[in-house]
Amino acid sequence: MSAYRGFIVLGAGVVLVLLPFLIFVAAGWPGSPDSCMAATPNTCFCEAFDPADVIAHARGVRQPVNTWFNLYSILTAGLVAFMIYLDRKDGARGENVMRSDNFIADLYVFAVLFLGLGSMWFHASIVGWAGNFDGLSMYVYAAFLVFYTLRRLVSADWVFWVFYPITVVVFLIIHALWQWEFKSLILIIALVAAYLALEIVACVREGKPWQGRWLTILLWWLAVGCIIAATVFWALSQTGEPMCHPKDFFQPHGMLWHPLAGAMAVLLYFYWREENRT
Repeated sequence: MSAYRGFIVLGAGVVLVLLPFLIFVAAGWPGSPDSCMAATPNTCFCEAFDPADVIAHARGVRQPVNTWFNLYSILTAGLVAFMIYLDRKDGARGENVMRSDNFIADLYVFAVLFLGLGSMWFHASIVGWAGNFDGLSMYVYAAFLVFYTLRRLVSADWVFWVFYPITVVVFLIIHALWQWEFKSLILIIALVAAYLALEIVACVREGKPWQGRWLTILLWWLAVGCIIAATVFWALSQTGEPMCHPKDFFQPHGMLWHPLAGAMAVLLYFYWREENRT
């Protein structure tokens, strides 16, 4: 049964996140407009929408490209679930959590899925509380990087299961209370810095970089390349920047930033999966 657990998490995650999302799309979005609407022009990630729809809590999706391209995460999470299934079906065991029966591997399926589906809520609504939901999806993923890497260094699952959810909750509270436009960027940078510090500790402890084989080194750097490229497109497609054309179908934020972040998540999974492989 554990071999199919990743698929169960995937299906449950889709229902848990996407079903209420579709209900709001059909019924309308309650709540106050997000602070990104306060500026003129608005700073809501470029794609054009009618502010009157946000104020009127209208039905539908405000930014269709930035919203629907987040469905990529069903494919990326599905790929991770499929690989977990293959490893468990083949009886893979040992020290590598991603190739074992450990529930941490199944949680990563949800983290990869939520990274995309959580973002849909904000872009579909442009309301403040949905922006917090979008932030939650990023903290769920970024904090996983930190505490899974810590789990690789400290063979104690309780450290992961105690401090990971606490960190996510604390960062979500800070996100909700901190009234600053770039708060999520600062918080994510803090988590990524913590992850990189722990990755360096792992390299020093092992006496070799990124597990010491060409494949793991390549996978890690490809993941880094994806998130760097994604961040460049995110920056260049902000309101007023060269790649921001609000009424065009091609929206780099939705079509490049989101899927490239998902590609990074998959590449890191394959990087972790290679650890301790003979």
